[in-house]
Amino acid sequence: MLIYTEFKKAVSANGYEGNVMKTSTSNSTWQNDTRRSFEVPVRNEAGYCSEPECSCGNAVILKGTGYLHISQKVVDFRKDCPTPRELLYTLNTTQATLGCFETFVLDHGAVYPRLLCKQAAIRHQLSLEVAAQDAANWWNTGEVPLRSTPTSFSI
Repeated sequence: MLIYTEFKKAVSANGYEGNVMKTSTSNSTWQNDTRRSFEVPVRNEAGYCSEPECSCGNAVILKGTGYLHISQKVVDFRKDCPTPRELLYTLNTTQATLGCFETFVLDHGAVYPRLLCKQAAIRHQLSLEVAAQDAANWWNTGEVPLRSTPTSFSI
């Protein structure tokens, strides 16, 4: 369970101004959330194909387009840290438990979904319709569904 404490300026009914402490547990609200999605910051400009073995040469993907590949690894990792704040907390906690003389290697593909061109999406045998809808939704809202992208065979 993650616990956050926030301090905010507040003005009481009698005009007293001061700091108010608010403590919340984010996992309890996340477990009650029916959206079942997680947040990934959206770029303000175009993206690039993130498939390292794609022959497109990191093709430019215009904002609002492309195909989003959500792996099961991403789903498994992000189910406990759906917001960027919780992700940062999880990564910092992991590093702190290792101590100052040890490091852990962060697999970017296990933390974030990958934005792909059509050629790479076909190579991964993704359902093009679902992957394109996921990408369009992510570009518009910053939300990614908490499920792996179905393959063209699983639909």
